Amino acid sequence: MESKKEYVYNPRGFMEELPNLSYVVSLVGDDFDFKEKFLAIIKHEFPFELGLYTFHIKREEPRHAAEYVHKLKYRISALGMDQAYEFADKFEERLQKGDMSLATEFNRILKKIDAYLQNI
Repeated sequence: MESKKEYVYNPRGFMEELPNLSYVVSLVGDDFDFKEKFLAIIKHEFPFELGLYTFHIKREEPRHAAEYVHKLKYRISALGMDQAYEFADKFEERLQKGDMSLATEFNRILKKIDAYLQNI
């Protein structure tokens, strides 16, 4: 019988993580044009998905918010935030069950990413 890996909530882990381009650089290598296009897509899509996520959270529609967390977690991953990705994955699962208890912590991650994208 295989056991599922239980998510251990560690706010220090994902809260200390900073967005970075390590994944993007490893993906595109020396192709500067592709890197810029990849970043442009993230910079374009992130605010839209963030807005829709926030809209559904404010309306207390966790299952709809989960759809946008699903999309946002891949932006989180692309920005080299592995622990935040795991947190987002767990948050998505909880939202699908109607549990919005981790929204404050997730919002902190999103604010950090939003600030980073505005400055690169």
